[in-house]
Amino acid sequence: MCISNNFIEQQAYRISEEIRKNSVYRVVGVDASGVSDLSVNQQNDHWNGKDLITKVILEDKDGRLYYVKPDDNGLMFSKGEITYKEYGKRQKKEDLKGISYFFVSIGFIFILMITLLKFLS
Repeated sequence: MCISNNFIEQQAYRISEEIRKNSVYRVVGVDASGVSDLSVNQQNDHWNGKDLITKVILEDKDGRLYYVKPDDNGLMFSKGEITYKEYGKRQKKEDLKGISYFFVSIGFIFILMITLLKFLS
């Protein structure tokens, strides 16, 4: 059984493609790990499944650039469902949630280790 080990890269690529197809803004490029500012045409030619697409660069009618992550919030912004300010708030909220989960899990492991040491001693 073959299992793909680059799930995150494939997910980011899939969502960046959805952003490109469904955006109300003009997609001018992407930032990928190891390579920056790929034009949209180069994205398909360059992507080899190993580089993680970290940002999609969008441009509005006035020429303002918006850098969004290839995730659900970035997709919602590119479709015009939320504003860039709301996108920023959602990203901060998700980042804080991820950091909180990390520290809670570290705390749980620490408490578990101390409990096991007392129990086994």
